Amino acid sequence: MDAQGWAGGVMTALRWVAHLLAVQALVVVGTLAGGVVLGLFPALDAGGRVLARLPAGTPSEHVWQDFWHAWRAGWRRAVLVGAPLWLVAAVLAADAWALSAAQGPVRAALGAGLGLVTAWAVVVLAYAAPVLRRYRAPLPATWRFLVLAPALGPGTAVGVLGVAAVWAATCWVAPPLAVLGGVAVPLLATGWLVDVRLDRLDAR
Repeated sequence: MDAQGWAGGVMTALRWVAHLLAVQALVVVGTLAGGVVLGLFPALDAGGRVLARLPAGTPSEHVWQDFWHAWRAGWRRAVLVGAPLWLVAAVLAADAWALSAAQGPVRAALGAGLGLVTAWAVVVLAYAAPVLRRYRAPLPATWRFLVLAPALGPGTAVGVLGVAAVWAATCWVAPPLAVLGGVAVPLLATGWLVDVRLDRLDAR
């Protein structure tokens, strides 16, 4: 019995690793397939759908087919939901450029603002894939929920930022991990944290 349990645990771990590696590659290909701007959020949506089946205990038997089916089926909505985040990314890039040229108190204020908005955007990004997977609300309501989600769920927001920080530090120390699972690992971990939060909201 112990041997069977051990063997089952090994097989489950290998299945998770295989899914993470496959989704990592598929997210990259799916992003490129949409020319990056039109491909990133459909790829994150599709990858999140595949990975969400692991904690649920129903892993995909056909990762490639399931990913591309979800990518095509959810492409339009994922692009529209993710569009404001591209604008935020552009503003953050401009602020980072301005920060490099600023000095003194202005630099400190810009740095603090940039850090806060970046953290907020990271949490919103973590919510995006689970929200796309679970709900079909109109776009204005979806955007409003995503914007307010970090403030309405501060515990989840801290957890998401903690995962992001730990994973970024891990990839900094071991760069090959960024190639093997740089997107898939945080997509799985933060997706699970957000799902727990959304389950509580849905149960109310």
